Amino acid sequence: EKTACSNPKIQRGLFSATLPPKTEETGKSFLRNPIRIMVGAKNTATDTIDQQLLFVGREEGKILALKQMVGGGELPLPCLVFVQSKDRANELGRQLMYDKLRVEVITADRPQPQRDRIVKNLRMGLVWVLVTTDLMARGMDFKGVNCVINFDFPQTVAQYIHRIGRTGRAGHHGKAVTFFTEQDSENLRMIASVMKQSGCEVPEWMLSLKKQSQKRKRWLAVRPPERERLNDTGGPPRRKKRRKE
Repeated sequence: EKTACSNPKIQRGLFSATLPPKTEETGKSFLRNPIRIMVGAKNTATDTIDQQLLFVGREEGKILALKQMVGGGELPLPCLVFVQSKDRANELGRQLMYDKLRVEVITADRPQPQRDRIVKNLRMGLVWVLVTTDLMARGMDFKGVNCVINFDFPQTVAQYIHRIGRTGRAGHHGKAVTFFTEQDSENLRMIASVMKQSGCEVPEWMLSLKKQSQKRKRWLAVRPPERERLNDTGGPPRRKKRRKE
């Protein structure tokens, strides 16, 4: 094994839908005379994905919109639904179960055999909606996934591209719908610009919003909004209580 890895004829490759500068520098440290090949434009999604932005007002609007779209046959199933935390994934999963939808939840604390079973059921059509976090946004090839819903707005361009990249694969067409509320206004221009570069139609007012500074982008990338809790009783969401320090 050691001899094979040090063979001068060995070829190495690094592949990714997005390539941050730090990752690229790390790759260059173990690649000899690397050649960078970029397919398509930088920070854009494939043209096989129909991308849409949908204003839903507040958190309860997200739940109503998702239930109507799935229950009303507006979405090509099966679909992946991305949220920003495992707590929200479990809360949303319970909400959808009240409507007797075929839904499953995958988060980091689920054992691997259980994850494998859920993914298998998704591919077999036994699961219509899979609620998950960014855990499933990279390195997973879901055959037959026709739609991606960004229930919680992505915090970075890379996060958005990796999420919606779970559909529209291998020449097939897919659909990506991104919900946004008043809380997401700061990141709206960023995602609208990606959609525009990908050939999608977006309202001009979104592209005219104030551009973030690089410092502000970095800050928001690791600090998602503190959103209202998704109530597990089937009613409207409750506001999350702040702990006293």
